[in-house]
Amino acid sequence: MVKNPFIENSSVEFQTEISKERLINEYKSHYDIDISEILSSTDSIELYKCKNSGYRFYSPLNITGNSGFYEKLQEHDWYYMPWKWEHQICNKLINKGNKILEIGCGKGDFLRRIYKQHENIQCIGLELNESTVISENNLKIINSRIEDYCIENEEKFDIVCSFQVLEHIPTVNSFLKASIKCLKEDGLLVISVPNNDSFIKHERFCILNMPPHHMGLWTEKSLKMIGTYFDLELLKIEYEPLQEYHFDYYLNIMIKRTAGAYFAKYIDKVIELTNLRKILIKYIRNRAKKIHGHSIMIVLRKTAANRQTYRQTLEQSG
Repeated sequence: MVKNPFIENSSVEFQTEISKERLINEYKSHYDIDISEILSSTDSIELYKCKNSGYRFYSPLNITGNSGFYEKLQEHDWYYMPWKWEHQICNKLINKGNKILEIGCGKGDFLRRIYKQHENIQCIGLELNESTVISENNLKIINSRIEDYCIENEEKFDIVCSFQVLEHIPTVNSFLKASIKCLKEDGLLVISVPNNDSFIKHERFCILNMPPHHMGLWTEKSLKMIGTYFDLELLKIEYEPLQEYHFDYYLNIMIKRTAGAYFAKYIDKVIELTNLRKILIKYIRNRAKKIHGHSIMIVLRKTAANRQTYRQTLEQSG
């Protein structure tokens, strides 16, 4: 029986099966990464959906990317961007004297920037890559899992944030519990993830949205359930406008959606032989602010309010 990694004891339903062989071949073809060893413990990769939240997750849970997998992805310039849309949104939430915890901080680009911009703040980053560890007065990067770090750091932070991290986490329940445990009362939990209700849902086989890279698929509905289930107050949902570096990506997906994969390759040739791509990109640029882009962000507040009864009802409903 497949257990729900988000809402404990809540029932799930099978969605589809993903070809192990195709995943191996696609990662090798597109990124020159051999994932056969990562997937060696399973013969079948399946996608399930939580009936209560709509959160979709891959099973089994033990097929996440290892350090070698991510080192190969990091060779691409687009993989880690030092300052993104979600950083700007979170930056506006920071006040003088705040203590900030970023989970999965990478090299600490976000923390370094906000540390310079805000007066008297403390910045702690958690990162599993030991090479990023630093200690500079009120700016530190620590090699630790949030589940371990929270044990001695309960209710110490004004903001706990993670950017493009939660979709990689197989055991989301324990990850979220630990994140919330680190928050002071009235502290903010800020999470950004790929928005699987945006244009990316039209890509039929997006390997980076599958194991061993992504282990979960989030939408507005499932993100909001974090607040409901963990007794947090919803402050805002933010949608990323389509970014310029995704214009071509968006155009290619829309062409395939409209024409189908077979005819799309012929349309691409016509577009490249004419001036049509420039015209289409200009049209997309003019509408970009009205198009939901790649990511979505939720801001939740930890309060004294208690909806424990509702949480227990969810768990008992199965």
